[in-house]
Amino acid sequence: MRKRSWILFSALVASAVPLTTEPQSVRMPHSGNFQMCLEGFTECNVKDLTSGEREAVMQFTSDRNFADCLNGASDCDRRKLTTKQNMETVQAARSQNLQNCLDGYSDCERELLTATERGEVAEAIRLQNWRTCLEGFGECDQSQLNVQEQHEVAQAEDARNLQNCLDGIDPCDLSRLSAEDRREVARAAEDRKLQDCLNTSESCDRSRLGIQERHDLPDAVGAGASVH
Repeated sequence: MRKRSWILFSALVASAVPLTTEPQSVRMPHSGNFQMCLEGFTECNVKDLTSGEREAVMQFTSDRNFADCLNGASDCDRRKLTTKQNMETVQAARSQNLQNCLDGYSDCERELLTATERGEVAEAIRLQNWRTCLEGFGECDQSQLNVQEQHEVAQAEDARNLQNCLDGIDPCDLSRLSAEDRREVARAAEDRKLQDCLNTSESCDRSRLGIQERHDLPDAVGAGASVH
C-alpha cells in the first residue's frame, strides 16, 4: 500500500513539472525585427540592429514624420523637422487651406488668406453659385448674378421646363411655353399614348387615338387595351 502511494505521489510531481518550468522566449528573426523597427512597432528591439540599420530606421522615421506634417496628420511632430521642412510644411498648410476655401469647404480659414487669395475665393464662390443656378440643383442665390448671368439662368430654366413637359413629368409649367412649344408638347403626349398601346400597356386609352392609329394597332392590343 505504501509503495503504491509513493508511485502515485511521484506521478503527480512529474506531471506538475512542465507547469512550473519557465517558458523559453522565442527570438524574432533579424529581418523581422528590422521591419518592425522600420514600421515603428513597439516590438522593435533597437539593440539587435546594426549601425547601418539604425541609421536607416532613423531616416525612415524622419521621412515618415515629415510626410505626416505635409499631409496635416495628427501624428506630425514639428519639433523633429528641419528648418527647411518646417517652411515647406507651413506652405503646404497654406496651400491646402486656400484649396479648401476655393472648394467651399467648411474648414476654410479665411483669416489666413492674403488679399489676392480672398479675391480668388470670392470669384470661385460666385462662379459656383452661377453654375448651381444654371443646373437647377442646390441653393441658388440669384441676387449674386449679374444681368447676363440672370438671362442665361432664365433660359436654362425655360429649357428644363420645356423638356419636362415634353417628357410628361413634373414640374411642367405650360404657361411658360410658347404656342409652338405647347403644340409640340401635345404631339409628344399623343405619341406616348400611341406607344403605350403599341407596347400593350394597361394605360393604353384607344379612345384618345385617331382612326388610322387604331387601325394600325395589332389585334392583341385591341383585345387587351382599356376602353374609356
